[in-house]
Amino acid sequence: MKTVFIFQVLVAGTISLASTVFASSDLSESQIRQLVREGRILPLEQILQRHRQQGRLLDLEVEREHGMIIYELELLRDDGRVLELEIDAASGEILEQSIER
Repeated sequence: MKTVFIFQVLVAGTISLASTVFASSDLSESQIRQLVREGRILPLEQILQRHRQQGRLLDLEVEREHGMIIYELELLRDDGRVLELEIDAASGEILEQSIER
């Protein structure tokens, strides 16, 4: 069963987000921070910097899928559509993207 955690901090330091951040995962908030400290996954701030031009963050989930940790971002684009990105948390590589109509 997946547990939902609400949190504002995913990185070793504190970052401020305009929207509430959700992590749906078998990982706890402290486990996610530990993975960032160990360098096993990239900090959320770094991921957001890479994709900031694509829209404003609406939602975030952190999940373990197929042995990988995935950042799932929903971004509101300027045209009002929502862009969904699945990003490998270790490499920052976009694994999948789609636009909700």
